[in-house]
Amino acid sequence: MAKKTPYFEHESLQDKDAIVSYLKAITQGFKKGAIKLSDEDEDFVLTPQAFANLKIKATQSKKGQTLNIKINWSSDQDEDADDAPLFIAPKTPKKSKNNKKSS
Repeated sequence: MAKKTPYFEHESLQDKDAIVSYLKAITQGFKKGAIKLSDEDEDFVLTPQAFANLKIKATQSKKGQTLNIKINWSSDQDEDADDAPLFIAPKTPKKSKNNKKSS
């Protein structure tokens, strides 16, 4: 019988500050070499390697916006992967017409 691949999955509604904290924890985990994920049911530890494949996908529609970030690695990762530059910067959102006060 084949062994089941262990995985961790969690989905919940979070405010922006909590999401920033989670992203900072992931960043620190990459720097330290281990990322621990846990919830009420389980603990899961990942050990990032020196090189990882990064995939970012962003979409917008009338119903909402989505940002997907996928990072994967393996101990025998090919270091010759595409190394095209990526630029990500914070930006102040434009004020919508509905938010302007009338004079």
